[in-house]
Amino acid sequence: MKLLRSLPLLAVLALAAWQDAAAPQAKLELVYLANEGFLARAGEHTLVIDAFVTEPYGGYAAVPAELFARLVAREAPFADVDLVLASHVHADHFQPAAAAEFLAAHPELPFVTSPQVLAALARDSGEAPGPGCRALLPRPDEVVSETAGGIRVELLRLPHTGGERTAAVENLGHLVELGGLRLLHVGDADVEREELAEYALAARKIDVAFVPYWWLGDAADLARVRARVGAQHLVAVHVPPAEVAREKARLAALDPAILLFAQPGESRTLTLDR
Repeated sequence: MKLLRSLPLLAVLALAAWQDAAAPQAKLELVYLANEGFLARAGEHTLVIDAFVTEPYGGYAAVPAELFARLVAREAPFADVDLVLASHVHADHFQPAAAAEFLAAHPELPFVTSPQVLAALARDSGEAPGPGCRALLPRPDEVVSETAGGIRVELLRLPHTGGERTAAVENLGHLVELGGLRLLHVGDADVEREELAEYALAARKIDVAFVPYWWLGDAADLARVRARVGAQHLVAVHVPPAEVAREKARLAALDPAILLFAQPGESRTLTLDR
């Protein structure tokens, strides 16, 4: 009798396990480059963002020479890059000499960024941006959509951290659709500014958000980030190398699910529910 009574429960558990196994999933490969720079690959498409940083700047990291050489040569893991993005012109996110080296080798590859970034590239290289380069700048509270390299990107105008001191910086947020997943990269956006809230990102079903580690100071900060971004997974970025060990321990105590990459070239593959 006890065995018979347990059968319905076993059936329910089996059904739940089957439903979990049948739920559609997608794999996202991330390779950390430096600061807020990453390769992201999902499905048939791959992009890199904030990858053109080859010299350390202000205590922040640079892409190691060997790793950057593989990017320029389009060798693994960069063999199938479809799109290149840059969030803004600051040297811990974009360095014109590195960009010029890569773009000279791959002039047709789509490179979408701000007018400031392309102006810096032209000024430092002495040459006009190549055919793959495209400058886009949303107005405040506007979204500009672009499909390049088979990847759909929505560009957001997000004020840079620093208030009036950095008000002129054209800081782009990127909402990217990649292999059925939705990724958010905010550059150096100021989490306290209402412009971020006005985009209602929490309603966009974001799978992974790359957010500056200073957004995640304590439990109240984490709650605010979750309310404003609403992502399944958070990746803390822009941690200076000298602070990685301390921040890794601090963030693990705040929420063990927060990801932090320690070394350029480090890769992880996430399995995400669609």
